[in-house]
Amino acid sequence: MSENKENISFENYEKNLKLQLESKRKDLDIQLTSIIPGQFQTIKLYMWLCTFIIAGDITILNNYIKTTHTDLFTIILFSVSIMFLGYCAFFSLLALKINNTIAFPQDQYGEMSKLNSDNLEHTNGINAMISSILDAFDKNNKIINNMSKDIGKIYVFLVIGASISFFAIITSGAQIVKGEIIMSDNKEKVIKPTPQTGTTTPIIPKTRGDKPEQEKK
Repeated sequence: MSENKENISFENYEKNLKLQLESKRKDLDIQLTSIIPGQFQTIKLYMWLCTFIIAGDITILNNYIKTTHTDLFTIILFSVSIMFLGYCAFFSLLALKINNTIAFPQDQYGEMSKLNSDNLEHTNGINAMISSILDAFDKNNKIINNMSKDIGKIYVFLVIGASISFFAIITSGAQIVKGEIIMSDNKEKVIKPTPQTGTTTPIIPKTRGDKPEQEKK
């Protein structure tokens, strides 16, 4: 009777271990297939946005310098924007390189071969698999936490750089429009020459009845 109770307890214990193994395996799958790839894609998206805005800033700044007078404040705004966005792009590359490691469960074949052949052999094998999955899960969890912090920092620098860039574009655009208006006004102001007195003689039109005057002898 006691042996039957002991067997039942072992079976229930193994069933609970299998449930835990299945649950942790699903959690690990979510990490590997959803969370970590999503974080990588987010960092890449921020990096490309930074690169795109930097290229736009350089193009606009170049055209601004060529078309209107150089304003130091606007140039400083573009420079600060490029600095923030450049750091954002560099930090994105660094975050991708540092966190480019994914943990997978280790092969437990060697450990299982050392297990004693008794009633607990299957149970110990499940425990070994659970331990391997938990180790991989914990390592991936650290990577996820680190990448979450990096994404937050990258987002802050991206928002600051993009905001400064937007303000610089508005400022340069207003100055370009103002410069074009001044140039158009200067073209419309035409100086008309004033005639000098005593230098011209009036022209009197001749009629048909007029006769030419004869010279007096």
